Amino acid sequence: MKRFCFLLIFSLIEITIQAASNIRITPVPSLPQLPVSAIHRIFQDSEGLMWYGTVNGLCCDDGYQINVIRSDINTPGLLNDNTIQSIAEDERGRIWFGTDHGAYMLDKTSRQVTPLDAERLQTSFIYSIRKTSDGAMWIATGHKLLRYNTEGKLQKTYLLYDHEGKSSWMAGFCESRQKQILITVGREGIYRYDKKTDTFTRYANPPSGRNLTCIVQDRTHNYFWVGTSSDGLLLFDPSAPKDSIYTYSPLPVNPMGEAEGDILYLEQDNREGILWMTTRSSLIAMRYDEARRCLRQTDFRLPAEYGSMLNEIYQDKDGNLWVASFDGKSFIIHFTENAPEEFALPALPQRVRFQPAIMALCDAGEGKMWISQERTGLGLYDLSNHIVSLYHDFSALKTLSLGSIKQMSEARREGNVWVIPEGRNLIYELGREGMQMKHFRTLSLPEKAQRHFTQTYEDRNGTLWAGTNNGVFAFSLHNNQWHTVCDTLGLVSAIKEDKRGNLWIGTLNKGLYQLSPKGECRKILSPLSITCLSVQEDSLIWMGTQEGGVYALNMQTKKLTDHTRLCELNGNIVNQLEFDVYGHLWIDTNQKLIEYNPKNHSFSTYLTTDNSMLLRRFIPTAICKGHDGRIYFGGIPGICAVTPSDRLDQPSKDIPTFITGLYVMGKPIANGNSLTLQPDEYDLDIHFSSLDYLNARKIRYAYRLAGLDKEWNYTTVGQHTVSYNHLPHGNYVFEVKATDGYGIWSEKVTRLHIERLPAFYQTGWAIAFYILVVIAGIFVGLRFYLRRMKLKNEELYADSAELMKMRSYLDEKPVPQTEVRISEMEFAKLDEILLGNILKAVEDNLSEAEFDVQHLAEKVNMSRSTLTRKLKAITGLTPLEYIRRVKMQHACRMLKDPHTTVNEVALALGYYNRKYFTSCFKEEYGMTPSEFQKQQEKGDTSESKEG
Repeated sequence: MKRFCFLLIFSLIEITIQAASNIRITPVPSLPQLPVSAIHRIFQDSEGLMWYGTVNGLCCDDGYQINVIRSDINTPGLLNDNTIQSIAEDERGRIWFGTDHGAYMLDKTSRQVTPLDAERLQTSFIYSIRKTSDGAMWIATGHKLLRYNTEGKLQKTYLLYDHEGKSSWMAGFCESRQKQILITVGREGIYRYDKKTDTFTRYANPPSGRNLTCIVQDRTHNYFWVGTSSDGLLLFDPSAPKDSIYTYSPLPVNPMGEAEGDILYLEQDNREGILWMTTRSSLIAMRYDEARRCLRQTDFRLPAEYGSMLNEIYQDKDGNLWVASFDGKSFIIHFTENAPEEFALPALPQRVRFQPAIMALCDAGEGKMWISQERTGLGLYDLSNHIVSLYHDFSALKTLSLGSIKQMSEARREGNVWVIPEGRNLIYELGREGMQMKHFRTLSLPEKAQRHFTQTYEDRNGTLWAGTNNGVFAFSLHNNQWHTVCDTLGLVSAIKEDKRGNLWIGTLNKGLYQLSPKGECRKILSPLSITCLSVQEDSLIWMGTQEGGVYALNMQTKKLTDHTRLCELNGNIVNQLEFDVYGHLWIDTNQKLIEYNPKNHSFSTYLTTDNSMLLRRFIPTAICKGHDGRIYFGGIPGICAVTPSDRLDQPSKDIPTFITGLYVMGKPIANGNSLTLQPDEYDLDIHFSSLDYLNARKIRYAYRLAGLDKEWNYTTVGQHTVSYNHLPHGNYVFEVKATDGYGIWSEKVTRLHIERLPAFYQTGWAIAFYILVVIAGIFVGLRFYLRRMKLKNEELYADSAELMKMRSYLDEKPVPQTEVRISEMEFAKLDEILLGNILKAVEDNLSEAEFDVQHLAEKVNMSRSTLTRKLKAITGLTPLEYIRRVKMQHACRMLKDPHTTVNEVALALGYYNRKYFTSCFKEEYGMTPSEFQKQQEKGDTSESKEG
């Protein structure tokens, strides 16, 4: 019931905040990538891509990168002029754009640019292109308005003249919800298009002396808003009597306090119906007061950094307003639900010399806040009436050490606070009456040890728990006595109590401890360096660490779950954790505030660097949960309050993801629903985007290539491309999806069909040919093997037959038919006889030069292979080596005769080439024949002398 009441209160707060329109201003994120910082035309196409017209080309923005269409060194002569004056889209999705010299059509798929009606428009200044619901395209140039069909063919030209017959111009163009086309023509008033006669006729005379500019229809009523060049904004009601069709309003006032009457561009937002207009020097917002029937200016003021020379205002599909600036940053005005309420504390700088730097804060009730200002000390601030009291305003407090307060916590006594002077063994209880501060008590530890307080927590039983730099102590508020709980814990960084009365103590050096209601203190976790704690209703203890981690501990199972990556923390120290009534965890770091939903892991981020909130820095010790249920954060320069909501509990919208770029082998190609890659195209880069420009740096994508990837691949935040290198041939489906700005995954998947064609050697015909070749190879190999086995068998048969012949030859009698056993000695004798026959055959043919192995085999009645095998087994020599050795031994004998020449020996042994004979001899004996002969002569001489 209590939770339900809280939710009801917060729902009412949300309605109030929505009514107040939380307006935020964000620079166009892609500005640094533009060829020139000044934008003067903005357009969003049917897919959601943003297009910018600049003086240096037409720029397409997908939220991450810019593509520029222009004439330059890469595309010379593409356009006659790079200054883009107007942008529109036809029914076929082509982009029409006008320049200072001509108009063009861009096919987004093929990226081809085609001149539009070059004969008529090539030298024309195209200042407006509009599309109407019937598909017609209207182009304004000079004193003419031209109507084209979707194919770019001219249908008709409408000449614009004033009542004196002089050339005039079209200033504003509007198609109403009733499909009526209205245009403003200079000082000639408002004209309406008549489809039956295909002409423009005057619809309303102009107000006396007024030059009309832009025109838009009111978003809820049938009247129109018309800008003038000198007298501000007029309400034009065609249904009113002729003398009252225009309603005047006071002129808007610019930030310098000057009346502004020249309205350049106009847009009405779809959220609050506020009329936004650019004037000569500013952006002004006005709201129509139905009761008083006039416009009233809102308190919106444009910061100076966005410039004063503003151009077009464009409203995108999400209701955001894009404003083009010439001398500053072009920006986006967006309306955020539940944006932090900001308190700049204007009364504080008036009392001190510094801007607000809130080091600690605590809700004092009735819209008042206890604060600690850096270099000033304790104060009390009325957030509603902007009144501030400082501690030194009261004589009773001047003697207290209240000049540097970094820690404070709420006391049970209404409106009171416990404060800890930095680095001191002191705790003060302070209270208030109105804006008057009162001192109730001072506490300090009685020991003389060097201790200082770091944390305080007052429980519902009247005990003040105090953390120090080396332990925890308890002070009884009933009997005013201290007692030691545990003085060996190290520096205590956080103290929290759960519903069961357990006290959870976080320390910087020794982890997490639990103190039971019975006073038992035990260690739960040791490795974490804890900076803060928060207790969730479902029995979870949440911890932030110095290393930038966020963990949840189940009190019953003691299971620790790491949520660091799920809420996109990047290692920065976690200063504070606090739960709201919706069960969302608020995580505070120095530069980032995160609202995290543990149920579905969605989150929302506020950055001090993106102008989404007042604070430029969060102070680690400045956080408190207000009596109104909001969470307050202090920092520089002020305080922000966030209102809990259920936005992170809502289901994800079906956010589509668009394929924004395809690159094959590093070159861009046309986008489409399918892609065919040639055999020599194997490297593919795919770019994608959800086209959420404000949240592009928060969105993650998941992708997979069906046919290659089995699981989804998840990108890091901001990554929007994927590369596939050396992609195999085959058919694939690329799938991609995205999260929304809160990190919730969309179920809408975008698909791209991809086919990579095989090379000629990878086709089915080639594979069939390879199979046939393999089969033929197997057949030929098998046939060769069988033939070889047949030859081997024949040789074995021949060997056995020859052995039988040899046996018959030795016995000189017929071979008996019965099996005969012979001994090994008989086999040796057979080898000796065979060797003798071989030697005789060689010696009988010493002089025959043609005598070779084949002739030797024939002489001994054996096959060549058998001869080789047998001779190798007996002598270890091949037949050729054996023939040569026999011849070389005969050469030695012949050379011993000193009267025999080397030539004679060579010829006698069948060597007709002396060099070859000498080589064979030297290889056999290590010396030439001549050297051998001389050695023999010396030996003979020495023997004769001795004799």
